[in-house]
Amino acid sequence: MENIISFTLNEGRGHMTIVLDKFFPTSATRLRKLLKLVDEDYEHRDELRAIIVQHCGQRASALLDGQRDLANKAVEQHTRATEMQPEIDKLTGQIERLAEYCKTKDGRANRAQLKELKAKLKDLKQRQRDALASYRGYQREFVSAENRANRLKKNAEVADYDK
Repeated sequence: MENIISFTLNEGRGHMTIVLDKFFPTSATRLRKLLKLVDEDYEHRDELRAIIVQHCGQRASALLDGQRDLANKAVEQHTRATEMQPEIDKLTGQIERLAEYCKTKDGRANRAQLKELKAKLKDLKQRQRDALASYRGYQREFVSAENRANRLKKNAEVADYDK
């Protein structure tokens, strides 16, 4: 469920609805503009500010809690990619030896086996690339979550301080 605040402004002649999940995190300038509008609703000013501070604090803590999962997933993907490397090296060595053997007159019959090994190596390398791509994606999400959490904390401080 999205957190929504609604308030009146301009002495009761205007109405504004803000979806907090979409609005935050935001810049301090933009937040101060919102707080000026919230201050025009004299009856609910403190309640609305408290909702904003609470929302920013809860989202920041939720993002920081989710970081542990992102870190675990990143490590898991990196480990998976690293564990594939010895098998890739082994297959590469087999392919090199078999390719040399296939160049001889006796080894021409093993070309189908060489083709299978190359296909297996290609598949294994693709899985390793996918695991590394996932690892980098989780790393980016981890950093992004931390940055968003810090911005939300700053938003909460600004909203609480400007009372």
